[in-house]
Amino acid sequence: MKSMSNRQVRIPGPREHDVAEHCRKFGIGPAEEKKLKKLLGSHAPLHEIQANAPPRLPKWR
Repeated sequence: MKSMSNRQVRIPGPREHDVAEHCRKFGIGPAEEKKLKKLLGSHAPLHEIQANAPPRLPKWR
């Protein structure tokens, strides 16, 4: 009979992301970036940033 280890899988929680970097990456203006920093701080989970950020502008081709 094989011995089985009783290891449990650790699911990491949301990582902290830089709010300024996210705004720069998605083209969010400085006024909106300032609002997000005031609301969330300089580092926040990605789902919080996306929930509070303005909707993304469409990319026209």
